[in-house]
Amino acid sequence: MKTLLTIAFLITTTHSFAQSIFPSLSPNGRIEQTIGNTNITVNYERPAARGRKVFGELVLYNNLWRTGAGNCTKITFDHAVTIDNKTINKGTYSLFTIPDKNEWTVILNTDTTLYGTSDYDEKKDVIRFKTKAKSTDRHYESLTIDIDVVPNNAVIYIAWEKTQISFPVETESDKVVSNFVQQHLLTEKSTDPDEYATAAEYYFYLGKNLDGALVLIDKAIKRKNDAWYYRQKVDILEKQMKYQEAIDCANLAISLNQQRTDWDMKAKQQSEAQYKKRIELFKSKIKK
Repeated sequence: MKTLLTIAFLITTTHSFAQSIFPSLSPNGRIEQTIGNTNITVNYERPAARGRKVFGELVLYNNLWRTGAGNCTKITFDHAVTIDNKTINKGTYSLFTIPDKNEWTVILNTDTTLYGTSDYDEKKDVIRFKTKAKSTDRHYESLTIDIDVVPNNAVIYIAWEKTQISFPVETESDKVVSNFVQQHLLTEKSTDPDEYATAAEYYFYLGKNLDGALVLIDKAIKRKNDAWYYRQKVDILEKQMKYQEAIDCANLAISLNQQRTDWDMKAKQQSEAQYKKRIELFKSKIKK
């Protein structure tokens, strides 16, 4: 009995030791990215080319592919998103593809327990759509899934060897912001000047609705004479090419900053010098 236990122990120990020294041929990969107000996470196993021709041979064309190795690739959205003009509810989905030389089919499926494709059930698909395949200058030795941030939206890239596909994912971030602005700021329910200023900054840096940004920053200034707010207003007016109004606002900011009790003389001088430099720039643009 003691001998049997010793043999069993040695077999178990040897197996565990072997597993620990031999790295996975398709290691786990994970990417998580915040997009606007939405978190997108992808978990997958990353097979390597290892000198093999991938698409058309290792991964057959016009065949369902798990888009990874081992367990199915999973993609998670913590808020609803839009893909190919269809709303995808928050949750975790398996990600499958059907590669072809020029165009792939991308599939999201509700079954996240799959290993390989043998038990795949098309009836559990939530979406299927086409996307173009393109060649890349870079060689991707291992399957690579990446998420690019396009202000408040995303583009998901899938690349291996010298082939890449991509598809956009739209979040509801802009809609959420717009609703907040309409319901709380333009109605002046909010008493927090920073909320108005942050909304103005949001529109300014996205380069849209500059008129709305100007309205919002004026509401912030009405509630509080803050140096940051005036600088924002000058920035917005400059982007709108309203140079004379920008000059007037800059001069007002200089005057107000000179009266500040929370700034020392050096801070006031630095602020004034920066504004005067911008004023000269605006004057030169008016002359043109």
